[in-house]
Amino acid sequence: MRNIKNSIGEEYVLIFTNKRSELEIVEQLLHLATTGTKKTHLMNQTNLCCSHFLVYMQFLMNKGFLGEKIEDHTGTIYYTTEKGRQFLESIETVFAQVK
Repeated sequence: MRNIKNSIGEEYVLIFTNKRSELEIVEQLLHLATTGTKKTHLMNQTNLCCSHFLVYMQFLMNKGFLGEKIEDHTGTIYYTTEKGRQFLESIETVFAQVK
């Protein structure tokens, strides 16, 4: 387990030291989308290749954890839904327990 910082300086835990688990990637995506952001920003901040990123996005949107809204001047914005926020809190609780 190791702690790393995301792009805005917040620290989070990697349970496995070499690679992120799927749950850690989901947690990062949901966390980054809490304020609403563009798809490119999410992909860049999570450091995923496009094909893997799209699989995660499809999963999160199908489960209702991420939503999208189209804004005239900025394009499509992705955000963490209320259901996604509850799931994010659950993930963070689990990570806090294993820390």
